[in-house]
Amino acid sequence: MLRLLLLGLLLVGIATGLRQQWLVLDWTRMLNDLGMPFAEDGKPIDFNRLIMGVQELD
Repeated sequence: MLRLLLLGLLLVGIATGLRQQWLVLDWTRMLNDLGMPFAEDGKPIDFNRLIMGVQELD
């Protein structure tokens, strides 16, 4: 029971930190580290092309 309480407090703390901008995620860096494709120029990813495996960009 104590584990669930601590896990809940941890999740609430992380959510609060993200909302209050105490924690900042660099999505580009994180996706690059995970080996996932990302758009460096800020354009949205076309998930249809991602699923089909088409790598060419317009």
